[in-house]
Amino acid sequence: MVRFEDVALSYGDGPNVLQDVSYQFAPGSFHFLTGPSGAGKSSLLRMMYLALTPTAGRVTIFDRDTAQLKRQERAVMRRRIGVVFQDFHLLDHLTAVENVSLPLAINGESDRATRQDVAELLAWVGLKEHLDALPPTLSGGQQQRVAIARAVITRPALLLADEPTGNVDDRIAVRLMYLFEELNKLGTTVIIATHNDSLVARFRHPVLRLNGGHLAVQKQENVAAARLTASAVVESQAT
Repeated sequence: MVRFEDVALSYGDGPNVLQDVSYQFAPGSFHFLTGPSGAGKSSLLRMMYLALTPTAGRVTIFDRDTAQLKRQERAVMRRRIGVVFQDFHLLDHLTAVENVSLPLAINGESDRATRQDVAELLAWVGLKEHLDALPPTLSGGQQQRVAIARAVITRPALLLADEPTGNVDDRIAVRLMYLFEELNKLGTTVIIATHNDSLVARFRHPVLRLNGGHLAVQKQENVAAARLTASAVVESQAT
């Protein structure tokens, strides 16, 4: 699905944000991407979305070298990728339903056939009462959920999410994770960048950590320790 081979990335004449990154994401896999702020998580995701090209090395997506893609080929490939970035990119003059329907309209599907599916998805993410709301009237967390619904409505081959639960409470965060897992069961490769250690601990998926520009698989004993800590927190809250 996605392959990084000795990838480095820098901005202008600055130091490398990423260096010597090599990893393969298998089709249908589910990964968490963690690391401190500024470690390069967003940059790594942006390379997968074809918004950045590596300074060195090679990024291959769907068996295509991204550096060799023409502009039109990039546009076509992006239709197979769902993206949730922190700035949302919602269109303020469109309602929640219209924003989520937009990828379907681009694919040539009729509004009448898709509105019910879109409404059901928005209800799932807790926005049943806001179908016809414009983004400026919604809170940051509500806008984030609209962006997530838009990213998953087409059942993309690859889903990239940058802090998708950052503006929602724990109950909604867990509900969104279940949505991502259901999408993954249908075959979508899911990669989620997050600082939420308790969420990572609760859902048993491989964890990759970026630190100092390097990407490494987090050791299972460290993941297990995080899960025990999360469980202890939940038990203490229950009592």
